[in-house]
Amino acid sequence: MSNQVVGSIARISVPSVEPSTPVSKIASIMTKQNIGSVIVTSDLGVMGIVTERDIIERVALAKKDLYGLVAQDIMTSPVITVHYDRTLQEALKIMKDNNIRRLIVVKGKSILGLVTERRLLLASYAEQGAHSQT
Repeated sequence: MSNQVVGSIARISVPSVEPSTPVSKIASIMTKQNIGSVIVTSDLGVMGIVTERDIIERVALAKKDLYGLVAQDIMTSPVITVHYDRTLQEALKIMKDNNIRRLIVVKGKSILGLVTERRLLLASYAEQGAHSQT
């Protein structure tokens, strides 16, 4: 069983936006930075997350006006987090139990980064491969 922790593979640079950020700006950020999500924060902390899927389902497929919506209109909330020292398997279980594909990695009340299901699986398989070679 793996002892590798989530904090060791999390994407550390995760853009955050305010709840009033226009969805068109969020889409632009995602495209320019080649990322699939941004975290929505306020003075109160993490409020939600906006993913590519949120934009597709809640804007495009719902035939809403991209320029009339802001982050808080389409964000997924509440956000599920994982503590940075949890194992890859623990994080995958949290994702499975909550039917999600991204977790915000935290240390106390601080956001350290974000981890995706894909990143967790790749790291898990890589580690299994390394163990089978020994």
